[in-house]
Amino acid sequence: ATDVEPNRLEAAKAAADRFIGELPPKLNVGLVAFAGTANVLVSPTQDHLAAQIAVRNLELAESTAIGEAIFTSLDALANAPTDETGTVPPGRIVLLSDGETTVGRPDAAAVEAAQKAEIPVSTIAFGTPEGVIVYDDPTTPAVESDPVMVPVGEDNLRIIADETGGAFFTAASLEELETVYADIGSAVGFEEINREITDWFVAGA
Repeated sequence: ATDVEPNRLEAAKAAADRFIGELPPKLNVGLVAFAGTANVLVSPTQDHLAAQIAVRNLELAESTAIGEAIFTSLDALANAPTDETGTVPPGRIVLLSDGETTVGRPDAAAVEAAQKAEIPVSTIAFGTPEGVIVYDDPTTPAVESDPVMVPVGEDNLRIIADETGGAFFTAASLEELETVYADIGSAVGFEEINREITDWFVAGA
């Protein structure tokens, strides 16, 4: 759909590319692509360039399997590289979509799995209510179909975020999407800080 310039897919790819490029170097990042099925294109890794290249090569496909995307992401996070202590670091999922689940396991089952794994799923509804698609007829290239309305689906994505402890965002332009990713990026990762807490114990006593 071209309600987002130059179109939803290219704008989403550009924003995700920039988001990954600005993540802290030691943060693992992976990529799951989903349409009729969900596939891990890049397993969690500190090789951010590999994830960026995979984003740039994403192509449009039919159907929307949001539930499968969450299940696949959870599996990828469970197999993420361990840190220096031998434990799998905390993880989260950022899910961007412009529609609702049409195939695969339902969102509710994926939400339950994310809750059990204690993995928050932040969601981004990308697009506008005015989005349309015009399909070309390969047998008669000069003939176009009637426009098909493809308004962005917000309700399902909001529920996923709310029920997993993630954050819900909407974006109707590349600029808005980049702002959303910046907000998410500021919330990921962690650092350990040594702090004097003797007074805390005294007060507690």
